[in-house]
Amino acid sequence: MIAAMASKIPRTEWQSISEQLQLSLAQAAMRQASTIIADQAELFAVQFTTRTLHDRGAADALKLFAVLLRETSAECLRPVGNA
Repeated sequence: MIAAMASKIPRTEWQSISEQLQLSLAQAAMRQASTIIADQAELFAVQFTTRTLHDRGAADALKLFAVLLRETSAECLRPVGNA
């Protein structure tokens, strides 16, 4: 039944590319998203430090968050196995 339903769904451009390319693109997107989030955390930390925003201890927490995000993203997004 699932196979019959799947045959009625048109293939998307995403589905037409190889699984390896899908994986590479998804990993690159995750790395870019992690970088953007970490950069934003650092920007907020600077704004708290320069008193552009009122700080209640958030600057250090955001700096730590940025470091953790970069470190864990780099570790988690490494290729694993022989896919």
